[in-house]
Amino acid sequence: MRRAIGILGFITVALAAGILYAQDSESEAIFTYVDGEVVKKQVELEEWEQALLNSKVTKGYKVRTYVESRAELTLNEASVIRLAPRTTIDVVKLFEESREGYNDTLFQVEEGDIWAAVEGLGDDESFVITSDIMGTACRGTTYRVNVAGDGTTMLRVYSGAVELWDPMMAILGPGFWETESVGGEGEGRHEVVGPHEVAGPYEVTEEEWRLQLITGMQQIIVGPDGKIVEKGAFTADDPLELTDWVLWNQERDEAQDR
Repeated sequence: MRRAIGILGFITVALAAGILYAQDSESEAIFTYVDGEVVKKQVELEEWEQALLNSKVTKGYKVRTYVESRAELTLNEASVIRLAPRTTIDVVKLFEESREGYNDTLFQVEEGDIWAAVEGLGDDESFVITSDIMGTACRGTTYRVNVAGDGTTMLRVYSGAVELWDPMMAILGPGFWETESVGGEGEGRHEVVGPHEVAGPYEVTEEEWRLQLITGMQQIIVGPDGKIVEKGAFTADDPLELTDWVLWNQERDEAQDR
């Protein structure tokens, strides 16, 4: 009898360990490309360590690329983010269940350029990238977020759609919001992805944002004062689209789609 109880206890512990391992594996991002000097560290630690190919990060990490360096993090089998040279991001959440039941992934861009190719999200999953002055949420989308040294943030969407909000909104509630499409189409009600934590409060500007839907080949630029500087369409022959960084990302996306 004791032997049976012992075996049962072993099985219980093994199953629990398996469940914990599965949960841990779901909340990791893997470096699937590293070029140049790329480092990572846990936010509570002072020392940075080299980010090696196939090494991992979890929530609570910072990742930084230096001059002439790039990195790619694979979040699941279908979604990746890439860091341009001189980019620093905070991994705030990775596949973490929120109080509202959403499976949230959240990155904060301190400075630099981040390229996101997001696919395969379920109905209860959200993917969010924020800067100090802009919040973005998407479903299945290819887009980039560029944050300048003064905080000016540019969002360019290549395919799909990205929901944009003023971080002063703090929490996006589930349901329907009045949205404004930058491309001029799609005005009306649009279901938002769900509630997300975003950057802390700052001085409210006179121009109060409504939730906006930015679609393919559209951009929006927000200045450090939180005001919209520019919005509208961009083209593939735009000088900003002919840089080595953009062309490399497009080639890598095409290769991974094959």
